[in-house]
Amino acid sequence: MNSVDWIEEVRTVHAALILAGGASTRMGQDKATLRVDGVEMIVRVAHALRDAGCRPILIAVRDGYQRREIGGLLMHLADVDYILDQGLERGSKPALRSALEACAERGIQQIQLAPCDLPWLSPELIIRLRTEKDRRVMMPRSTGLEPMLALIEVEHVLDSFEASPAKASLQDIMRRVPHRIVSTEGIDPRCFINVNRPEDLER
Repeated sequence: MNSVDWIEEVRTVHAALILAGGASTRMGQDKATLRVDGVEMIVRVAHALRDAGCRPILIAVRDGYQRREIGGLLMHLADVDYILDQGLERGSKPALRSALEACAERGIQQIQLAPCDLPWLSPELIIRLRTEKDRRVMMPRSTGLEPMLALIEVEHVLDSFEASPAKASLQDIMRRVPHRIVSTEGIDPRCFINVNRPEDLER
């Protein structure tokens, strides 16, 4: 069975959350709308999630301007909605917590996480997390753990946020929940390349 047939066989409807509201201070411009190989990163990530069967795709944005800008790029996709960051703090951890609280209010129980700065995200990775699911958090490992690519149960991760010390890392927060570390053997390693700085594009 080739990879395309395998994807078709295991594809199921599944919600996803893209975190796009970061300040992008290291890049010097909005990462989500930055083009890689001629296509904006947010579009590339959204297409990877859609190709893995994710519906709906929720996008956490920092303000109304960013929502309009990304909305224009993704208007060709159905089942895309937006969550406005309600937190006062900046950073991936408070942004994730704020977005998950909004997901819980919408009645979403389980969701696949993805940052907006992984332009080579692979649908195969997303499907592998889903098909191997036997814990409340499924977290992939590349060179290190990848908590921002975890498949999670929203309520239990929010409970872990509440119970964890303020300085706890996102990995530690995820580890407090019954979890499984998923091998990424055979997945294209470019899948885990973050584009955070201009030099990342040059490489």
